[in-house]
Amino acid sequence: MPPDTGPSDAMPPDARPPLSGTAGCGRAPRDAVGGVQVEEAFAPSAGGPRSYFLTLPADYDPDRRHRLIVAYAGTDWSGAMIRPYFDLERGGRADEIVVYPDLFSRDFGAWGRLGGWQLGPHAAPADGMEDIEFTRQLLDRLGARYCLDPGRVFATGHSWGGDMAAVVGCFLGDRFTAVAPAAANRPYWFEPPAGPVGCVGRSAVWTFFGQADGHFAARQPYPGAFGDEQDAFWRAHNACGDGRAPLPHGAEGECVAHAGCLAETRYCLYGPETGHQIPPYFTAAVLGWFRGF
Repeated sequence: MPPDTGPSDAMPPDARPPLSGTAGCGRAPRDAVGGVQVEEAFAPSAGGPRSYFLTLPADYDPDRRHRLIVAYAGTDWSGAMIRPYFDLERGGRADEIVVYPDLFSRDFGAWGRLGGWQLGPHAAPADGMEDIEFTRQLLDRLGARYCLDPGRVFATGHSWGGDMAAVVGCFLGDRFTAVAPAAANRPYWFEPPAGPVGCVGRSAVWTFFGQADGHFAARQPYPGAFGDEQDAFWRAHNACGDGRAPLPHGAEGECVAHAGCLAETRYCLYGPETGHQIPPYFTAAVLGWFRGF
């Protein structure tokens, strides 16, 4: 595109094997607590010089393993711009670090020149691996500097950033515990001309899409079709059964958890009044879900 609680089949937190923290445990923080814009060099495969907005808790403890949340901005937005929109630091949790990567301005062919994400090998004209590799290197770099729990790494994003959150849930599914894409396009990024998609690992996924998303209205065969297509991809990938259970968000039946999945798989087709934006309950619901792992 140019542009909590509830039934769960996921492994409960106390059943997870014990995990050691990343190499950054025990090291004094190199960045200021609160929010800071960071610019530094990455490998050419990740686009070279890159930037991101990083928030550390005010009482960051280098001897405590932290949850990491990666939040991707939509078209022509920066990480710092999307931060107040998501409000992911809500509650001031001492065990969470949030990073907002900045996208590049690129020539996307017929779409024109836009700030956007490369979405892997199958996403022409947004195809390319730089942003997936940037994410991989960013996780490595933050893990080397800060005390992270490698079993609690999450991603979310809105619009083109929602595409990116879904993409890393597939191609970096061995690094992300769960992803929550919102208002993303239909999953054209997972449609190779031949052969398997090539997902690695298996992230839990919670897809959010609007019943009246005007951004995609002209291209959907019916309202909510692109969300249904995304949900169908993840249900197939995570080998879900036919059952579903309601979740306590939005109107009755708006959000469901699929049953029998190899990784937890959820879906919200949210109300028409929200359009292309995230629904009012999004941040609280997603943070509650992430914090349950």
